[in-house]
Amino acid sequence: MFKKLYALILFSSSLLTQAQDGTRVYEFLNLTTSAKHAALGGYNVTSWDADPNNAMANPALMNREMHGQFGINYVTHIADVKNASFSGVYRLSDVDYVSLHGQYLDYGDIVGTDEIGTITGDFKAKDAAIILGYAREIADYWTVGANIKYINSSIEMYKSSAIGVDLGISFHDFDDRTRVGLVFRNIGKQIQTFSGKRERLPLQVNLGVAHELEHVPLELSLTLHDLQKFDISQTYNKSGQEVNIGRKIADHIAVGAELFPGKDFNLRLGYNFKRGNELAIEGVRSLSGLTYGFGVRMNAFRIEFGHSNYHTSGGANHFSLLINLDRIVQGRDYWRSNPWL
Repeated sequence: MFKKLYALILFSSSLLTQAQDGTRVYEFLNLTTSAKHAALGGYNVTSWDADPNNAMANPALMNREMHGQFGINYVTHIADVKNASFSGVYRLSDVDYVSLHGQYLDYGDIVGTDEIGTITGDFKAKDAAIILGYAREIADYWTVGANIKYINSSIEMYKSSAIGVDLGISFHDFDDRTRVGLVFRNIGKQIQTFSGKRERLPLQVNLGVAHELEHVPLELSLTLHDLQKFDISQTYNKSGQEVNIGRKIADHIAVGAELFPGKDFNLRLGYNFKRGNELAIEGVRSLSGLTYGFGVRMNAFRIEFGHSNYHTSGGANHFSLLINLDRIVQGRDYWRSNPWL
């Protein structure tokens, strides 16, 4: 087991060494689409339940409870921007899983102008990705996984495409109620460029830990995101002063809390420090960075809602519908074939 783990880490490190930070494209790949993840701060990589959307954030989170689950997600943004995704997971054997995801972003109609500002008409811009995933349990507490994604983007008459890979690992000690997740997202390169200039994919490294309290039905999570680069902060804070090292560290942190984890009804609360630090207005209580939501299950269906506060002018609402296709197909036989649920 340790040889396999060491090989995965070594391979991931070699790929990261080749990637350099700079101009990036396809930033939509790092947008949060799942209502649950949005409510928990936006970067959770440790959530272990039946939600197939977890496998898009970290492919190593695939587990037997996800078998036959299908999720549809939709996000309401300002300016008529449409953001949708879907996820599904299937268990091949006791230790092997596959997943299928899709992600779509439509920026709506955009007013086009020439170099002197004369309106030339409206045009459209769209991003999309199709993602295939695989995960394997390599030991009692360890799962590794990978996603491979085909990415396509179009802006007016210009088109671009790329191939990307996510590599993840998950440690899940249910006796100690503790889980750890690590994922390297969007490692890859462009196949077709917009105008002959090759751009880098939005590499992202996220590390998270979650712990469920023993005597209270509450799970706490902490995620360190964008670890591929230390300084991801603005140069100056809202007071006009240069950002200090404490702020630069805090901007990597997102926290979340889920009441009644794994049950038919959940309440969730989170905070995204980077969002709160950068979008807050001096002297105004905007609650920027705050996230919250809930989930409720009704038979074979589960409805999720999450809200992310961005600014006093508004935020984003996330909606997810999870469908237990396996339960619908099997009917009463479902519980006999799934005794762990």
